[in-house]
Amino acid sequence: MRVALFFDGKNFYSGWKDRSERPEIDYEKLASWLVKRAGGRTLWGAHWYTGIDTSEEQGLSQQKLSGFLDMLEHRPGYFVHRLGRRSMTHRCTSCGHETRYTHDKEVDTSLVADMVRYAAINAYDVAVLLSGDGDHSPAIEAIQLLGKQAYVASWGGSGLSQRLCRIAFDHIDLLKGVSFFESSRVDGNDAPRFSSNSQPNGNIAPAPDAEDVFLEELGKAEEHFKPGFVGLNYFITRWSSPLMETSQEVRRQILDDLVEQDLVEVYEAANGDRAIRRIEPGSGGMPLIAIDEDED
Repeated sequence: MRVALFFDGKNFYSGWKDRSERPEIDYEKLASWLVKRAGGRTLWGAHWYTGIDTSEEQGLSQQKLSGFLDMLEHRPGYFVHRLGRRSMTHRCTSCGHETRYTHDKEVDTSLVADMVRYAAINAYDVAVLLSGDGDHSPAIEAIQLLGKQAYVASWGGSGLSQRLCRIAFDHIDLLKGVSFFESSRVDGNDAPRFSSNSQPNGNIAPAPDAEDVFLEELGKAEEHFKPGFVGLNYFITRWSSPLMETSQEVRRQILDDLVEQDLVEVYEAANGDRAIRRIEPGSGGMPLIAIDEDED
């Protein structure tokens, strides 16, 4: 089954900060763990929603957040949605003191809309909402009416809406998976940090069966995007599978090897993007699946 992850970035961070011991997170491992806990086999996509201060004078925390999001969206399967954050002021009627705060005006509505929209077009089979906010309950109810399963995941039970628990298929406690998706690297930043997959000596090498897995996953991507094409950069940086190498460097190395063996072709799609497809061995360069390059 195809699993879609929907992160309420602010809610996820708050739970991580308040309830866990702030482990450094390997987000690719986190996605794989969630897919398995939801009974799925394939990550359809991990969508992260957060508010961003769009003013010219951003504080240090916003600069750190922007850097984190830049790195996160280059992880396979992750898609970052940056929504505008509006500054507001409240004046106390008793003492006249003014308090400035920010309001993420589009995060909740965008997350809910996408959950329902993707369910309506049958993009996924199971949704995992990473938030305890009860305002997302209508989205859970809507996608279940569309025939999809919906899980809610949070850091323990604190801050978790009881309404969400009642209507969701099940609750996933992220604290139970920390030993699987935490990273051993520590850099001291107070943020749910990014980690890459590299070996202790700094060298990255593909597994012995990596080429076979690459070809199998490319076949799945061709079917997924049929009758369109599989973008080279998308497949290298964003296609997610628990079986496939996660390092972009290793994926590019495997791709180069397969191109040299005439098992994969790199070509220019109709819109000018570089795309890839499998080649039938001994076919003289004919792809395994006929692709209409006039379609996106």
